Amino acid sequence: MARDNLTQLLGQLNVQSSKDEHSKVQETCLNLLENQCANAADVLRHYLVACIKQDNYQKALDVLKKFKKVDESAGDSLILEKLYIYYKLNLKNQFERLFEGSVLNKLGSLETVDVNSERLRGILHVRAQFCYKNGKYDESFKIYQLLATKNNSGLDNVTELACNERVPLTAYPDLIKYSQLITKVNDNSYDLLFNESIILSSNGDYTSSISLLKKALDMAKKEDYQLDIDTIELQLAYVHQLNYNKSEAKSILKSLLERLDKKSPLSLIAKMNLLSFNDFSKYSDNLNLLLRELNYDRLVSLDLQNLTNKQWKSIQNNLLFLRLYNNSSIQSKDSVLSRTLHNYQKVVNDSVNETYESQAKKLYHNVITSMQSGIEGNLIGQLLLSLQLQIVVKNWDNAIRLCELFLKKSWNTVVKISENDATVCYALFELYNLVNRSSSKAGLLQRILSSKSESSIAENVAFWKHVGFQLLSIGQVNEGTELLQEILNDPSSVQNIEFNELIESILSKEEFSKDKGISLVEDIDTEKLIIDGVSPLESSSYATKVSKSSKIQKKKLAHKEKKKAKKLAKFMTNRDASKTPDPERWLALIDRSTYRPKNKKQLAKQTQGGAMNKKAEQSLDITKSNVPKKSSGPNKNKKKKGRK
Repeated sequence: MARDNLTQLLGQLNVQSSKDEHSKVQETCLNLLENQCANAADVLRHYLVACIKQDNYQKALDVLKKFKKVDESAGDSLILEKLYIYYKLNLKNQFERLFEGSVLNKLGSLETVDVNSERLRGILHVRAQFCYKNGKYDESFKIYQLLATKNNSGLDNVTELACNERVPLTAYPDLIKYSQLITKVNDNSYDLLFNESIILSSNGDYTSSISLLKKALDMAKKEDYQLDIDTIELQLAYVHQLNYNKSEAKSILKSLLERLDKKSPLSLIAKMNLLSFNDFSKYSDNLNLLLRELNYDRLVSLDLQNLTNKQWKSIQNNLLFLRLYNNSSIQSKDSVLSRTLHNYQKVVNDSVNETYESQAKKLYHNVITSMQSGIEGNLIGQLLLSLQLQIVVKNWDNAIRLCELFLKKSWNTVVKISENDATVCYALFELYNLVNRSSSKAGLLQRILSSKSESSIAENVAFWKHVGFQLLSIGQVNEGTELLQEILNDPSSVQNIEFNELIESILSKEEFSKDKGISLVEDIDTEKLIIDGVSPLESSSYATKVSKSSKIQKKKLAHKEKKKAKKLAKFMTNRDASKTPDPERWLALIDRSTYRPKNKKQLAKQTQGGAMNKKAEQSLDITKSNVPKKSSGPNKNKKKKGRK
């Protein structure tokens, strides 16, 4: 192609770009790239932007692969566009590799980076969105706070920054304990009000959340953007459901389902929320029909392009349990739950109708066998499921044995307390309390303390706080207070201010004050605790009852063992070593050839399994007719006469 033709095409590119005719821009750029134009890198960037504006991310990726040499020659000029394409297609590995190699390695840590460049701010925005979508809420929150702090030049809209800063908090509200919000709420944006309402509902303030959602809904209706209206109404119905306003929630969900496309993600979520008001039974309800109502195939096809990480995991887990209770086969995939339930179906015959006792026994032996090969991989899922079944059927000893064996295997290889170890320790503490095994509990605590280090406390502060209070509960005050002091001095412990106040009051060794106790618990939402399934503290009589019953069983068992030992000792002293054992010793006494019953008890022995004589056998023989004998002699027809 002649040089002037290329110039004309580039001029056409600028004209068409200004008119937002992105499809023509795509065609023009592709034509230029195929004819090996001079400024190919710039043309490729225009092509990628046109694809992004049309949501043609896969087409953009295909062109990047096709013109790989042009991409490599462009250097870092295409990083933003490529990151955005990887983010939209959820190509995690490619995104991480490009971001770490081209951004972090050159700029250093995020805390020290200069974010005054518009293009660099764009890269950080994409990174924050990627982190939020994939569940890295803490990093997303840090990036948005960094962008909000360094926005003096006004490169980003303040309202949009305030909205984005609150997005990670909607999924993980506890992040606010690390750092306070930099941006302030204003009433000019319904997006900002929407995010603020989600944060409030996550913290249990449903009334304030509903108030903000209604305000945001009115603002969205004025702008007449239907997708935002539907999203706000769906969230409003959900908060009403959390607040036990069933009639309002059902009314909103039904109106949404009437106007939404049945295959849209919002419609599928609304249908699930509406059906969640019904109580379903795995025995009496038709779960096949329920899965059809939920549009199972469409739900499975949803991915992180349509849902957040938290929503997607919740939906997939619910569908897995529905398939389990429907006795449908479950495939083993990436998630721990899918692998656990897949193995569960292989071990038990019928997960719905088989008794819990039978299931508990099978799963117990399966986990014990699996542990012999190692505890890596999905074993923690199988262990927790087996543990639940042992607790349901009250096999406390088996439950404790499973936990102890897992920890023994884990601590043989690694001294450090892992997240799985901490989970098993939580369960083991409760089981020891239940059966009143204080010595075993003390031994476990000492083993945990021996693996303590500064790094381990920072990695799991909540677990070490729990260990500290467990030490106090068994009277090891010095060790408990020493551990709590270390936790209080740790910088990562600052996130929970209320809990730290409790630790400080314990360490100060002040006398008990009723007023201070009330101040510590006055902000606790008891209704939320009940909804979350937290049960009240059990009375000491229950623990005493369990311990007494176990002590009685131990005494009975010890008494039986003593009787057996005495009987064996007596036999060994009186036995005749020259005599051979009776070959019929395995038979019942009454069936042995040497048995001779007493005459007076002969009639009582005509029962199943007893010995009989010939006379008794003949009397029961029905093959022989018992004909009465005819009398002979002269008195045969003689009748007895009565008295005259």
